[in-house]
Amino acid sequence: MACWEQGKRLVRKEIHRAKESEMLSTSKTTQNLLPVVVTITITLAIWLGSKWYFNDWFENPFKYPAKVASLAATVLLCWCVLLSTRNNVLEKYFCGLDKVYQIHKRLGKTAFWLIILHPLFLALDRLPDLIAFLQRLWFIAPHGDRYTIGHNLGLTALLFMIALLVPTLWIKIPYHRWKKTHEWFGALLVLVMVHILVVNRDVAAYPLLRYWVYGLLSLALLSFLYIRFLYRFIGPRYRYRIAEIERVRDVLEISFDPVGEKMSFRPSQFVYLVIHKPGITTEPHPYSIACGYNLASRFKLGIKQTGDHTRSLDLLEPGDEVTVYGPYGHFSDRFLADDRDCVFIGGGIGITPFLGMWHVALNSGERPIAPDKETSMIALHPEISQNWKSPNVALFYLVPTQDQASFDNDIRNEVILSHFHGFPAFEERGHHYELYEDVRQGFITADYIDSRVKGGVRNKNIFLCGPSPMVTGLIRQFKKMGISKDQIIIEDFNLL
Repeated sequence: MACWEQGKRLVRKEIHRAKESEMLSTSKTTQNLLPVVVTITITLAIWLGSKWYFNDWFENPFKYPAKVASLAATVLLCWCVLLSTRNNVLEKYFCGLDKVYQIHKRLGKTAFWLIILHPLFLALDRLPDLIAFLQRLWFIAPHGDRYTIGHNLGLTALLFMIALLVPTLWIKIPYHRWKKTHEWFGALLVLVMVHILVVNRDVAAYPLLRYWVYGLLSLALLSFLYIRFLYRFIGPRYRYRIAEIERVRDVLEISFDPVGEKMSFRPSQFVYLVIHKPGITTEPHPYSIACGYNLASRFKLGIKQTGDHTRSLDLLEPGDEVTVYGPYGHFSDRFLADDRDCVFIGGGIGITPFLGMWHVALNSGERPIAPDKETSMIALHPEISQNWKSPNVALFYLVPTQDQASFDNDIRNEVILSHFHGFPAFEERGHHYELYEDVRQGFITADYIDSRVKGGVRNKNIFLCGPSPMVTGLIRQFKKMGISKDQIIIEDFNLL
């Protein structure tokens, strides 16, 4: 009884932490920020080099940190827009679109705080006169000079940025409203460009700095125009039709068949789904593909109905047509590389990226393809070749209670229908599956997982997807066990 009560307390603690993180869900995992740091460094180096070349130093020392803040914030804002384009090159470099969006959010927050510092430092020379300091932070009556107009434009851009970012970063808002706020970032970029031009100081005054900063802003503006207006027409998109719909509690399991061109996808990738039906909003929503690849290109999504949009999906019927954009994601790359045995840990709806890899693991060597397709298909899908052998996989499906395990039957049926024909041969091969109930068993630990996996976890790749508190807590525990950073692979796609 004491262990059970302790487990309940741990679950309540994690749920409380999850609720606190809903408004600020930026990943706490390490991210590759090298290109961003390099771009900021180049910008500041060009700025300081230009000041030295033109011997144009400030008399007011507070202007130096003010300019550093504004230049760095401008670069970060440009990166934020560029990262929103779902560009394949950027996705591959940053190891997945989920990582791209986490960097996007982190840079947005940093840019927000940096741009706040800009006017504060510019007004510091008014202290200790508090009234003069506060007046310097607000609009200035126009005197006909460019600097005053530029100041007012800059303040307008700042207030506009606050209006756009505060709801995104600190207020939990519906997804479709979040999307609407991002549709105005192009206007923010234009305001920033006009502010720089009108003020006619460092950026506008120094040729090399002007070309560099305006080049970054122009690239960001083009990126915004692409994702806002052109992506829907020229992005990677496919027409599909709903084949089957099944409800398991609050999760819809929807299967889709292609209409025309087939989409080639790898297990665990995700797509943006756009539905064309009255009563359902048309903004694109990301969902993980919950199946493995097949030559018919049929795929399945598991959609948890938690908001207004997902609840409206009850209107869907077989035969309804949709548009899917993608696929995106590199979560399964290490699994398909077949270099280590794997541990899969999926919490709640975070189980969906594992379902495709689970199907592949149970059917490796059982999916021969025609010889004429061997070369072209295996390049993208090594798992469909008879020569590819799956690593051993231990899957842990974490749910509060068993009745919330929407995909438990799917997972178990895969074992029964596979060439193992049931769990005895499946476990003998080295695989493992476990449904873990938090309320009954307490919050799962890395030590528990290590004890349940054949041979332990120290020489295996560990894949994690689920609520941020679960992921960050387990990462911390695995690292204490000596698991290297390279062995931990995370799917961290949280837009809000």
